[in-house]
Amino acid sequence: MDTYDVYVLAEEDPGLGSLIGRGSRFALAVMPGSDVEARAAASSIWEMPMPASSLLKPAVAMGFMTWVRFAGRHYGMVIVTGPAETSAIVRGLLKQCPAVVHMEQNAAEANPGAERLGDVLWPLVGTQYSAIEEFRLLIAELREKCPWDHSQTHTSLLDSLLEESYEVALAIERGSVANLEEELGDLLLQVFIQAEVSREQDGFDICDIIHTVDDKLTFRHPHVFGDVAAASSEEVLENWQKLKLIEGRKKRFVDSAKLLSTIENGLLAQETARTAGFDFDSVEQAYGKLLEESRELGDELTAEPGKEGALVMELGDVLFSAINVARLAGINPVKALQHASDKFRDRYAHVRAYAQEQKIDISTASQDELELLWQRAKNAKNQIR
Repeated sequence: MDTYDVYVLAEEDPGLGSLIGRGSRFALAVMPGSDVEARAAASSIWEMPMPASSLLKPAVAMGFMTWVRFAGRHYGMVIVTGPAETSAIVRGLLKQCPAVVHMEQNAAEANPGAERLGDVLWPLVGTQYSAIEEFRLLIAELREKCPWDHSQTHTSLLDSLLEESYEVALAIERGSVANLEEELGDLLLQVFIQAEVSREQDGFDICDIIHTVDDKLTFRHPHVFGDVAAASSEEVLENWQKLKLIEGRKKRFVDSAKLLSTIENGLLAQETARTAGFDFDSVEQAYGKLLEESRELGDELTAEPGKEGALVMELGDVLFSAINVARLAGINPVKALQHASDKFRDRYAHVRAYAQEQKIDISTASQDELELLWQRAKNAKNQIR
């Protein structure tokens, strides 16, 4: 049962001043442009639509009632003010509201159409049918009122997005259902706040994200929504790759998602050991270990053939040691690797351009020719360094 109070008052109702004077937090639904004292004291404001009859549209009514529930749960009291026509519609919509609803004295009758609409919609409020909007309202409030949330950008949130993605994977690997529910919530938060940042910039919003992935999944599942036959998982994956090519999505240099999760895994292992007191004293010590592991890798590279397993292990030790150096140096290894990848892509693009310019076939070029192309690319202006 939701426990909060909703007051539906006329703008000139004397009870409005007494509610404001309590000093309690409250949310306010008010007409646009209304110059009321309550605006300055309200913790959250919802602009009523114009004209008032817009509230009789199911989507608008659902949005209003979802906001009432959200605001009531988070601020404890909701005040709705407006002219007689608006108040009559609001009274009708809120007739089935599970909270305690207080009406102004001598109020006009509730709008019958609003009553019928409220009877249909209220059972949906607070369920999966309004959960997305209610959570979006929460994120919007945080973006507006929390200094930290307000300062975040797509880029500043990247580390958190990567971390939460890995935490989800870790919960799955450990078979922890309770942790998985919590970690999926943390990951969902990252998706919503990224969407909210975009919405504030007049870009896409959470609904656009959902519609985009809906369209993509429909397109990529013609065996479900079309007339393509696929009797096995292998056939589904084969069709999937063909459809990705039609969309213009090509495979990258590496499977970056798996690579990044592996780096995060290494960092997590090192941080876990650190909390138990098992760690290097300095970045110099970690660098010494990296040099040691590099020498061992060199020994394996010159060893007799047939020891692929040992080579894999030594290479893994080098990579793990490099992550350790980055951690102790205060450098995010994911960002460092991304920088190196971007730099390589930039230089390789120059190499291909210069090779085409000089009519050199890269696939058959000598090492000397390739080195000259590479050095020229390194010296190119405006490259990523």
